[in-house]
Amino acid sequence: MLSARQIILQRHCSNVAARDLLRMIAKIKGLFREEVTFNLKDIYLSDAEETLFFSMLNRRKENEPLSKILNEKSFWNHDFFVNADVLDPRPETELIIEMILSRFQRQSTLNFLDIGTGSGCILLSLLSEYKNSRGIGIDISANAIEVACYNQKKIGVTTANFFVADWNEFEKEEQFDVVASNPPYISTDDILQLDENVRNYDPPVALDGGPSGLDAYISITPLLKRWLNPQGLVFFEIGYGQVADVVQILQSNGFQIDEIKKDLNNIDRIVVAQLAL
Repeated sequence: MLSARQIILQRHCSNVAARDLLRMIAKIKGLFREEVTFNLKDIYLSDAEETLFFSMLNRRKENEPLSKILNEKSFWNHDFFVNADVLDPRPETELIIEMILSRFQRQSTLNFLDIGTGSGCILLSLLSEYKNSRGIGIDISANAIEVACYNQKKIGVTTANFFVADWNEFEKEEQFDVVASNPPYISTDDILQLDENVRNYDPPVALDGGPSGLDAYISITPLLKRWLNPQGLVFFEIGYGQVADVVQILQSNGFQIDEIKKDLNNIDRIVVAQLAL
């Protein structure tokens, strides 16, 4: 039986980042990474745990994202379960949560709709902040909805409902105060240019936005009048260089732009709009 320190120092671990090795061991042992870091020489892996570790190591060497190996990705204030059926939550998507929190007090009673919910990270993060509110998340993928429901139980949010639905066919006899969406926005041709860890491990349905990358905005925007209450807001995440096109799509469908927010890389990332008065 080898200690975690002995395993990490072995030559075949040298081309994998130390922080990734520590997180693998933490996951296997059910510990926090800090516990592993400070007690490395005192932590031992059984034969079965060692086998699992080297299986994880080989997957990481193939450039599989650590999140997919550990089935865990941090977003906002929670660790979400992720797998091959859902897009990994990205830090830039947290801007949607920040922007909504800047507009509505936490005591507000809101009705949220999350379109293309995936892991459920947007809706569940919002409802963990807005305790008096409720929301619906929809996704065309039944497997994604299964992941979202798992995360709902994991996080302990009881005010969310998730449905397998194509947004073109989703009909609810209610209106929403906030519609949020991080839809597929990569053009089909550009998918081949994505990093391998995205191209090979995130689901194509969550990436491919059609020939222009704008298919989702073109099809969702006309439906917003059905979903939004008259004072409601839509929060769209968008891709690089898409702001002018998305603004035009919204305005041509009777919306006025409320705000455009840049991410930390100074890229236009979130477009907020409401029905024009």
